[in-house]
Amino acid sequence: MEIFRQVFSRSARMGISYVVLSVAMGLVLTAVFNLALGATKSIPPSAGVGNVTELLGFMVVPFSAMVGLIITTPIYLLFVADKNTGLLEYLLAVGMGQRDIFWGYMKASFLLALAGMGPMIVLNLVLANAGLTNAAIATGLGLITGLSDVALVTVMMTAFSSMQRRPTGMNSPVGISIGVFILFPELVLTALRGEEIIWLDLAIGVVIFVVAAFLLTSIGRLIVREKLLP
Repeated sequence: MEIFRQVFSRSARMGISYVVLSVAMGLVLTAVFNLALGATKSIPPSAGVGNVTELLGFMVVPFSAMVGLIITTPIYLLFVADKNTGLLEYLLAVGMGQRDIFWGYMKASFLLALAGMGPMIVLNLVLANAGLTNAAIATGLGLITGLSDVALVTVMMTAFSSMQRRPTGMNSPVGISIGVFILFPELVLTALRGEEIIWLDLAIGVVIFVVAAFLLTSIGRLIVREKLLP
């Protein structure tokens, strides 16, 4: 039995403000970065701007991941609500395992993240003031980093919420903070030049993916069946 479609639609309705805010923020940031890129093209290299074009072109990577984190916040809130109301206990009673339940929420997180990052990435490809090649590379890196970060935070938050005796959902800002902290190197290491920016973004995305994959394979030990009961 697949539950991710129901989880996706319920979380999107419950957290419609998160959805609207995330999509709007992603589009505005992408437009601002591309307008800034257009302005820097008129500045001669001798003016000392150095790698501003590359920097602005790849800022879409960490910010697309941030959009993915914000828009998936309703997933954590819904998980807590479903545990407290006994829905997770009902799913266990009808034969679903804790791994199946978790993957339903994880798949819904991926769908919500793509719903938030998708318009941002498409707009970046359409404007492409850094060049279509750079925009395409930034799109790929943004998807890798964003979905990996969403997976990592979703595992940590759902596992932590399942361990609490009576979770309240107040820890969702903590989840966003953890995700942003993971992305922090991409936001502050702006002194790198040229291809070094690409390798930095790729390295961070791969590290996040490896950690998230390890936690996903350990989900049976992280989320114990009894912990899903209210």
